[in-house]
Amino acid sequence: MNGIGALKTAIAQLGSQVAVARVAGVSPQAVSEIVRRGRRVPAEWCRAIEQATGGAVSPHDLRPDLYPPKETQ
Repeated sequence: MNGIGALKTAIAQLGSQVAVARVAGVSPQAVSEIVRRGRRVPAEWCRAIEQATGGAVSPHDLRPDLYPPKETQ
């Protein structure tokens, strides 16, 4: 899972694009635009989404170009 797929997972887990927007501190239109156009999830959203989803959607899932995968122990 990565990028838009991860964002869609977060939307499904949190219940709506509006919920993701609240978590990220942006407008629902901003979330809709990212999903609709298939753009990269802004890096500023990644940690907040991770926290809101209880780690189910990681920053690496959202932006693998910026966040390395967590090492498993």
